[in-house]
Amino acid sequence: MPSLSTALARALTVTAATVALAGVTALPGAPPAAAAPLPPGVVQLGDGEPCPPATLCLYRDYGFSGPAYGIGAGYAIDLRWLPMPGHGGPTAADNVSSWVNRTAGVALLIDEQGGRTRPLFPGQHLEEPVPLNDTVDRVVW
Repeated sequence: MPSLSTALARALTVTAATVALAGVTALPGAPPAAAAPLPPGVVQLGDGEPCPPATLCLYRDYGFSGPAYGIGAGYAIDLRWLPMPGHGGPTAADNVSSWVNRTAGVALLIDEQGGRTRPLFPGQHLEEPVPLNDTVDRVVW
């Protein structure tokens, strides 16, 4: 017969697996779950890393700094797919203050709540004006 500690460890393992399947990342004190892979066409950048060629880059903070991602030209991305803890929430949606478009295409920055779509032209750098800061939810081309 298993000891109480062995039975408890098994129960916690089953509970953690069930919670993970339900979409909860971890129980308090449990090791962190593996990060979900990024969508195709997206790379994570280091804090303040310059935007690579042929890439649309988004930065959480003004000054092209803080957590950042690069999106390859032509990839439509829902920013809720990109983890980015900050004052706007746990993802990049409604949490981006700076943009750089190093692609040859026009990226459309979509704010679903405000009903706005704004173009970001090739070669353009943008630090969001205060009224529009932290409002973009999706990027399409």
